[in-house]
Amino acid sequence: MKVIYILDLLGTFAFSAYGSYAAMKKSFDIFGVFIAAFLTALGGGTIRELILGNIPFYFYDNNYVYIILVGCTFSIVIYKYFDKINKYMLIVDAIGLITFAFIGATKASEAGLGSFAIIFLAATTAVGGGLLRDVAMKEIPQIFYRDFYASPAIILGLLYAIFRRYMHQNIYIIPLIVFTFALRLLAIFLNFKLPIPYKKSDSRQIV
Repeated sequence: MKVIYILDLLGTFAFSAYGSYAAMKKSFDIFGVFIAAFLTALGGGTIRELILGNIPFYFYDNNYVYIILVGCTFSIVIYKYFDKINKYMLIVDAIGLITFAFIGATKASEAGLGSFAIIFLAATTAVGGGLLRDVAMKEIPQIFYRDFYASPAIILGLLYAIFRRYMHQNIYIIPLIVFTFALRLLAIFLNFKLPIPYKKSDSRQIV
């Protein structure tokens, strides 16, 4: 679907912009900024393709690399004002999150994999890049403690697995994407968080 492809590129832009911004906050050089952007934007998709035994898609389609360069440039130019536009960027990021999850679920289903694989690859495609970036920066991955972020991707994967036999019809695809996107937006604006069983003041420090 062409719409999904466009949304995928839009998500790639948002993810690469956030990856670049995180790297600049750590005073990375220009190469480090690009790698952080690349990992954030394409890391999850790369993990998915390797699991499925495929050559990563961006080796065929250079548009993804070009979009990452645009995302890097964008973050460099507006670095000092990034926090001021963060709410708007989070909306674009939400589009990317849900699109990535949908693509991951679809790829797993097309490969004939089971329900767990559909959920796993939906979540991995959506948040795997950010996880790789945080590990590369020697930080505890943000998905483990911050925001209601991975949950919409997991929910999308679960619903996709339940209704997988109908997921070739737009009448099912569109409500799935809209519902999980709305769920992510609610999490952003209402500050949803998952419960923490035990909270310790220094629990996020690297040992």
